Amino acid sequence: MNFQAALNFLLSGDELVLTTHVNADGDGLGALLGLSHWLTRQDQKHRIVVADEMPDRKYRFLPGYNRIESVYNSGLATPVPRLVVVDTTISKKRIGDIADLIEPATQTLVIDHHVDSDEESDVRMIDTDASSASELIYSLINWSARCSNSGFTPEIATCLYAGIVFDTKLFKHSHPERALRAAAELVGHGADPQQIAENMFSHQTYQTVKTLGFALSNLMLHENGQISTLYVDHKTHEMNGDLDGVVDHAMSIDGVEVALFFKEQEPGQQRVSLRSRGKVDVNRIARQFDGGGHIRASGCEIKGSVGQVQARLLSLVREQL
Repeated sequence: MNFQAALNFLLSGDELVLTTHVNADGDGLGALLGLSHWLTRQDQKHRIVVADEMPDRKYRFLPGYNRIESVYNSGLATPVPRLVVVDTTISKKRIGDIADLIEPATQTLVIDHHVDSDEESDVRMIDTDASSASELIYSLINWSARCSNSGFTPEIATCLYAGIVFDTKLFKHSHPERALRAAAELVGHGADPQQIAENMFSHQTYQTVKTLGFALSNLMLHENGQISTLYVDHKTHEMNGDLDGVVDHAMSIDGVEVALFFKEQEPGQQRVSLRSRGKVDVNRIARQFDGGGHIRASGCEIKGSVGQVQARLLSLVREQL
């Protein structure tokens, strides 16, 4: 990775806009906020703008959460001079209406750990062996601290630790050996692992529990128990429950190699979470629908009824099994 090129981009002096993918999650927001705190220490002007109406409130414990803006009321003018995209690519499907602010004059930096890294950006900081985008921000700050005295603060450490534990699901997935080393250092810089885990994983809303109940009531097994599927319809999706951990319940069943979770975010529009124990490369499947992620955890969006979309994905999973 070319840390120097990324630092040159970040510390140019021109105002930056920092963003991540739509439906910003714990890693995307943790990485953005960790980077934001560090840029503030460098006196580098920047804004955090996402293509969501409001970032998920379960992350409001993260220092700086209130500084995150929605593109829909940010007043940003076109074009954005310098855009930093974290944890995704610069495609319209990934960053939503932020993409409408990009013109030929816009310079872009992509910081990502997914295999479908962005070839179109001006500067790339890509490491597919990293556990998370937050780990990449950790590595960048760690590297830059060799040249200056402005390294980690408790605020930076908290945001990046939260992003790492989110994307690894408490060090169960996505290169946990690297994640553990980074997390241990972040604890040394002031991250409180017990409090972060409590905030991220131990509080659920009524809507979340009801949504989980609906999803589990539709749980089915296929291929002699090697594939599990579950779904929520549009009405249930509109309850705004936290859907992040639902697919893990389907994945936890003995004998299941692949779990598929279908979320009807709009009538006839399915957002799919795919999980694998490793025998099936679900990233390869998701990329066929302009999605992506990791070999063991990916996502995509597909038009069609849940029955139609499920049939298509089951066919692709069977081919790999």
